[in-house]
Amino acid sequence: MLPIKIVIFEDESLLANDLKRQITPHNYEVTAMFRKAEEGLEYLADVNNKDGFPDIVLMDISLAGKMNGIEAAKIISEKYNVALVFLTGISQLETFEEAFQTKPIAFLIKPFDIQQTLVNLRLAAYQKALENRLLNYQADLEGMIVERTRELMEAKNQAEEAIRLKNSVLSNVSHQIREPMLGIMGIAALLRQETKDQPEIQRFTQYIDDNAHHLFSLLNKIMELSDDPVN
Repeated sequence: MLPIKIVIFEDESLLANDLKRQITPHNYEVTAMFRKAEEGLEYLADVNNKDGFPDIVLMDISLAGKMNGIEAAKIISEKYNVALVFLTGISQLETFEEAFQTKPIAFLIKPFDIQQTLVNLRLAAYQKALENRLLNYQADLEGMIVERTRELMEAKNQAEEAIRLKNSVLSNVSHQIREPMLGIMGIAALLRQETKDQPEIQRFTQYIDDNAHHLFSLLNKIMELSDDPVN
């Protein structure tokens, strides 16, 4: 298993080196140590999106530069996907509330107990790995939703186009039928007018007229049923 990469922000060099010495045998690799937040932030910006980017940042609240650890942690939590663990002394406990706003995974209290430190580092690495899996799952799920939405919109557009095409065909067929039927009805009416004294012909012309009206009624019902629901 690859070692878990760690960057330490700590203004006490002896303490930082001692911490590095104690955790290195337990599959942790301290890739860089900084006394000043400004230098550490430059380093992270340089290695971002590269293989050397840390899995965990250990951040002391008091640093040697103008920027303190809480200010640096806010920048790191906003810009990078990394587990953040604060290093703090008993005298700095009143800063916990402010430090919590940077969403750290854990706090390590100086002087460090190596067993407690290893447990917290293991938990930090596990929680960050879990968060990353959840983020990846969420990204995959969002991608699936986007793709499915696109497919549904495509299907909807195809259905709407099919409905429009169907209605266009029905409208054209209706028109093609109505015109000759109107002509037939006109001729039947003219025959009835001219053959009032011929009951047999009157009966046939009435039959023609009744069937023509029935056909018109059927056409009207078909056109009503074929109205485009999307419109």
